[in-house]
Amino acid sequence: MSATNERITQKQIALEAEISPDFLSQILHGRRPCPKAVAVRLEMVTGISKVIWVWGSPLEMRAALERFMIRQGGQHGY
Repeated sequence: MSATNERITQKQIALEAEISPDFLSQILHGRRPCPKAVAVRLEMVTGISKVIWVWGSPLEMRAALERFMIRQGGQHGY
């Protein structure tokens, strides 16, 4: 993600990571595990460690994503 003034959304993060927004939502709510390949892409997009995406709890993932979105000036959408 580039550091701009535009608002970053969960949908934009998902699309940049080449997954559907629905799949990201399922990961964030613990309904689906995050595949390692997707974790690598999410790490590239957000800077959140792939370790959190693969082995973190849904609460840890959502908190990390919220911190990222706040730093980017975005809004959460989950």
